[in-house]
Amino acid sequence: ICNGDVVRDLKLSGDRQSADINESLPISRSGWCVLRAWSDKSEYPVLDLYPYATTSPIYISVAGSNPSRKEDAGYFVAWIDRMIQAAKSNQDWNTEREKTAVLSLLDYARNIYVGMEK
Repeated sequence: ICNGDVVRDLKLSGDRQSADINESLPISRSGWCVLRAWSDKSEYPVLDLYPYATTSPIYISVAGSNPSRKEDAGYFVAWIDRMIQAAKSNQDWNTEREKTAVLSLLDYARNIYVGMEK
């Protein structure tokens, strides 16, 4: 997924437990890309109803231009806001210090995306 659009669909083979893929993508403008893995059904050993995982984004600069799609930044601000609310309401922290550290990192990340919205 690059800049919110699916740009390549990769099929897994074999046991579908891992993948070693060497692919190239045509990149014409600055932006971000992630790799997303999902399945429409559970399968041992992952027994979730809708197994899903994604990497953190990588940011790509083309010709010195920074990635700055405002709607993308807004998406991540909203996503981090949901993470902050979930973290605040979670009671399973080992210590208050741990909770504060995580909330601080989320706030730091949120501020980066807020800056990209401008």
